[in-house]
Amino acid sequence: MMTTIEELAEELGIDREDVVEFISVFLDYTENEDLPALIDGINKKDAEVVRRRAHSIKGAALNLMLSEISSLASQLEKNAASGKLDDSLSIYADILERMKLVRETLT
Repeated sequence: MMTTIEELAEELGIDREDVVEFISVFLDYTENEDLPALIDGINKKDAEVVRRRAHSIKGAALNLMLSEISSLASQLEKNAASGKLDDSLSIYADILERMKLVRETLT
């Protein structure tokens, strides 16, 4: 995570605890909703599902200044929009890894 929790709290004008809660909610939702649907879309080669779920992850991550996750999701979204799913599993794995690293910074 490029931006520290403290920097994000200052940027958003909220308490550190609120930032941790927002990021935790993002991670929980993404892990329980977006990622299962995303991997299902990848496995079924459904570019529209992949595009929509990647878009959702991109926007939420961007709002929380999780730039690496947002960038990966953006790449996945653009690829899916053009029907290219060849490297989707690799990008998906990278998103998972970045999310794991973010979660570790919260504990």
